[in-house]
Amino acid sequence: MSAPYRAAIIGTGRMGGLIEDEIPPGSFSRPYGHFSAYAAIDEVEVVAVANRGAERLDRFVKRFGVTNTYLDYRTMIEREKPDIVSVTTPSFARAEPIVFAAEHGVRGIYAEKGLCASLAEADRIRSALRANGVAFNWGAMRRHHDGFKRLRAAIEQGQIGEPRFAAMYARTDLIKHHPHTLDLVAMMLGDPVPEWVEGRLEEPDDPDGPPTKQFPRYDAAGHRFERPPDGEIGDPMVGFYRVGYRGGAEGHFVPRPGFDLDVRGTDGHAHAWDNGELIFLHRPRGDDVEQKFIRPRGESPTICTIRDIIRELETGEPTAGRIDITMQSVEVQFGVACSHLQGGARVALPVTDRSLYVPGG
Repeated sequence: MSAPYRAAIIGTGRMGGLIEDEIPPGSFSRPYGHFSAYAAIDEVEVVAVANRGAERLDRFVKRFGVTNTYLDYRTMIEREKPDIVSVTTPSFARAEPIVFAAEHGVRGIYAEKGLCASLAEADRIRSALRANGVAFNWGAMRRHHDGFKRLRAAIEQGQIGEPRFAAMYARTDLIKHHPHTLDLVAMMLGDPVPEWVEGRLEEPDDPDGPPTKQFPRYDAAGHRFERPPDGEIGDPMVGFYRVGYRGGAEGHFVPRPGFDLDVRGTDGHAHAWDNGELIFLHRPRGDDVEQKFIRPRGESPTICTIRDIIRELETGEPTAGRIDITMQSVEVQFGVACSHLQGGARVALPVTDRSLYVPGG
């Protein structure tokens, strides 16, 4: 008997499945790639995969034994009629597959991040998903990580009082990886609407930048960031920036190696250090300090992301990473770039300029 949900994958690179060989055995994050996560869920069967390049498609076939393959995702969707589609292409090649899938009968979409290369593309994606009632999650997987979910629940229950400030420490690029930081901070603060952002991107002459980094160049005539010579990725590294949220909370994003989060509330602190290896609450109690440690359990974040889509398909309950939540982080991403181009000035959100193009990676 076949599984009730038919899935297809567009993009047969790392997140499509090949990243699985990079994850240490026994890691809580395994299975990490989309193909392996689908394979771990009885209710889903991957019926086809597509990739625009034959070489990477062949690597995927050899690694996972897939036999039903396509070089054109449109043909795959029209012939296979999948219920759920994963879109794991590069950011600059992600909007069109998402929109096509939404407009051609796909009921659930799991898109990697960044979502796309401009806010104009993001608007098209949101319109297509809404118009066709598509369940959606994107690859900000800490929203589906048991440890971070339980930390958010503890904050919502008032265990550190009212959260007022979050500091995120991570040095990374704007489009491909800062979705992880933005979504995590928003999640811990209760997903308030972001109202402004101010900050800078790194420049080639920044003293703290790595000497070998190739920086995308801003082309004023095209109002776009261009990939550097001999470079494959047009994704700027990000310096310090601040986000102001409705209700007065703020997020500060500090370009420091690692992946560490501190949340300050009116009656304590919440921490997630070393990329979630150490998650705990810290609360003063008179002359003492009370600490509560959280250890993740259950299934991997990628599996939980897919199960969240299935839950919406079956119950109508919106996913945790639905498009309206996703768009809040996307607005901030492009707001940072707009602020940089204005010398670090504060930019109101949502961003007025929907045309700035940042291809990402």
